[in-house]
Amino acid sequence: MRVSIQFSSVLCLILLFRYSLTEQFEFDVLAENGEVDVAQFNSDLEHQYSKLSNDSLLWGPYRSALYFGIRPRLPNSLISGLMWYSADGYDGVGRMRHFYEQGDNMRRANWVSYDPRVGGRQVIEDEECHIRIIIDFVKSDDGKSWAVKVRAQPHKGYENVKTSFIWYSGLEGEKKSPIEGDTRTGYLQLDNPKSALGYEGTVKLTGISEELGIFDIEINDGPGTNRHPISKPVTPDLDPTRAHHISLRVPDDNVWKARDIFVTMLQESVKDLVEKYSTLNEFPPEQAFIIRDLNGFEGNLHFVQKIYQGACEFDIIYTNAITPATEKITSKNINSKIKQVLTLINEKFNQHFSLNKPFDNSSKFRKFGKEILSGLLGGISYFHGDHLVDRETAFDEDSFESHQLTGYPEGPHELFTLVPSRPFFPRGFLWDEGFHLLPLLKYDSDLVMEIMKSWFSLIDDDGWIAREQILGPESRSRVPEQFQVQSPEIVNPPTLMLAFTYLLESAKSAGNYGNVNEPLFYSDEAIITHKDLGSVILNNPELLTNYTKEIYPRLKTHYEWFRRTQKGYVEEFGRGANLEAYRWRGRTITHCLASGIDDYPRPNPADVAELNVDLLSWIGVMSRSMKLIAQLLKHDEDAEIFAQHEDNVVDNLSKLHWSDEEKAYCDVTVDEDDENIKVCHKGYLSLFPFLTKLIHIEELDKLEAMVDLISDPEELWSDYGIRSLSKSNQFYRTEENYWRSPIWLNINYLILEGLQHYYDVAHIRMNSDISNKFKRVYKDLRLNLVNNVVEQWENTGYVWEQYDDETGNAKGAKNFLGWTSTILLIMNMAEEL
Repeated sequence: MRVSIQFSSVLCLILLFRYSLTEQFEFDVLAENGEVDVAQFNSDLEHQYSKLSNDSLLWGPYRSALYFGIRPRLPNSLISGLMWYSADGYDGVGRMRHFYEQGDNMRRANWVSYDPRVGGRQVIEDEECHIRIIIDFVKSDDGKSWAVKVRAQPHKGYENVKTSFIWYSGLEGEKKSPIEGDTRTGYLQLDNPKSALGYEGTVKLTGISEELGIFDIEINDGPGTNRHPISKPVTPDLDPTRAHHISLRVPDDNVWKARDIFVTMLQESVKDLVEKYSTLNEFPPEQAFIIRDLNGFEGNLHFVQKIYQGACEFDIIYTNAITPATEKITSKNINSKIKQVLTLINEKFNQHFSLNKPFDNSSKFRKFGKEILSGLLGGISYFHGDHLVDRETAFDEDSFESHQLTGYPEGPHELFTLVPSRPFFPRGFLWDEGFHLLPLLKYDSDLVMEIMKSWFSLIDDDGWIAREQILGPESRSRVPEQFQVQSPEIVNPPTLMLAFTYLLESAKSAGNYGNVNEPLFYSDEAIITHKDLGSVILNNPELLTNYTKEIYPRLKTHYEWFRRTQKGYVEEFGRGANLEAYRWRGRTITHCLASGIDDYPRPNPADVAELNVDLLSWIGVMSRSMKLIAQLLKHDEDAEIFAQHEDNVVDNLSKLHWSDEEKAYCDVTVDEDDENIKVCHKGYLSLFPFLTKLIHIEELDKLEAMVDLISDPEELWSDYGIRSLSKSNQFYRTEENYWRSPIWLNINYLILEGLQHYYDVAHIRMNSDISNKFKRVYKDLRLNLVNNVVEQWENTGYVWEQYDDETGNAKGAKNFLGWTSTILLIMNMAEEL
């Protein structure tokens, strides 16, 4: 039975009051109780910022694993998505588009203009469905309402292609009303009079939830120029000119299965047709797979299906009851709203990314740069749910075999994050995330802080953050079983600390941090607006200082956990009194997943005496970051301790890991007689002290050796970027060849940044030969990287996880708008040193 829309007057008043006047109500009550001064509370800059930022980021395509899936940053709330398939043949439904899959035959599929605070445009070239789909997503100024325009343009030669689109919305988290009766505090239902024959015009859903308030969703039929297939319905309920609707009830955490649920319902319909007519051949394909309400179900998950022929467009408009009438998006103003959003994004990109020579005056490079930024931002996701953790299995000291972990649910947790690749890695990765944030520091530093706050909130009491964030059943469905369980003994490179330091330094350069001992109350003149979002914390660094003060104990715990769990053996093997030396836990004979450079060669045989140069470098990054944070907060004793840790790291990088013979930094292990030896697999690992800026500027011999290694074509140099492993290495291009030759953009970005840094701080010490090497390598590497990535983007429609060092061809996961987006920073770097 359909849930009644009739609520008691008391409940309606409560809900409307709650969602339209909540804040004023709370302020007045507090004021009456003498607990707070209303004027002062309203003028609190921190409160203003938090409210505006949360509203602007409430809704988004945060289900980035889908081609288009929208949800709010709320657990168990309204979840929606778009599906489509070709209705030209009976096999089209088997290739229904929903989840963004690596193997789908798409010429391209990416956000080409997007900002999470206002919306944007995604373009999908579906080679099998023979259509170009343009999805425009826009939000109201108050952030509470939104709209989507879906347009399909047939490819040449397929002007009469038939396409079936399915929009679904499901409301999770429904709760029983405290008032007796059949009412609920949350529901979603069809507002049109129910019709088994289908619906002309607009299909409307109405709903209410505790977090969202009262809302409706309208799915219209688009302009009069749209065409529907005109085949005569074999049965009255299979009319392809009408929209069709069906709903049913599903439990929480199951709306994400919408495709499977829809297909199951189609199968029931097809089975019924075959039983009655003996064959499907009597039914044109566009009719055979129309959903039919065979059981009269009604519930919290709704499907609306539309079939078009040729070019078409339609809108989905979500309106929250509290959005002011002047801000509501309608079918009449949606086009102007889309134009306004696209113009705003273009202006904002040009404002923050000037691009340097020779890319500054090229429309091709500007288009590429904006798509890279938009695609990165289009990967922002909100996850909620439990994850699987094994806190029992110990990684035995002398065992380097793969461990079979047994996970138990912990949580639920929530995470607001970017993802490395929507089709292949649609989840949060700890070591990737720091790189993801770097291109956003100048564009929207407020957004960077929101994402960092979400990640840092995951630090547990011991200081651990899981290196992969696989939260909830939808996320787990996209991850192979052997990678789903996380262990607190496993770390990941702390790139978030690197990005947090950059954020602090950006705020410092923008102005004073402010007095950390003063409360954050401001006069009535301290007003911020939506237009200020993106740079509020740079213009008001006290906000960042206040958060840093709040998070500092947790960051300190994380730092201590990191050092404690990865400690290496020093005194036991006569390596001196400096104990800053570390070994990655959880590595196997063939892989060190914790390091992030998975199959990169390590000492063989593996031994508990091993020390890893990349891990020591990352500890140095953490020590330096914690030192800067402690200095900011005036924790002088802590700052001195962290500074000593950093000095010890730098000393041991030289003492333990530098090889005069190989002119490179190397891992350390012991031989059969327990004598210390260096194992040098020249490549990215050899460069880590250089990448992390932990080489003394007086050590010009080491700096020159780094540049020589980078620039030697028989070692690391290629015409397309710096390869991950030397051509001279025995493991070059062997086995899975993941980090054994390919070019990775995140490391190449750090190489360029290292060249910049050391040239700036040490060029007065350099002779002309060394100075010229730095200049030449920097200029040529930057050009090679940008030109190849852009060429591959033009050829394939995507940026990629890695690039072949011999051909420059794309490799790995497509649409890898995680750290490959550092190419945008590279384009923004100076042309020459």
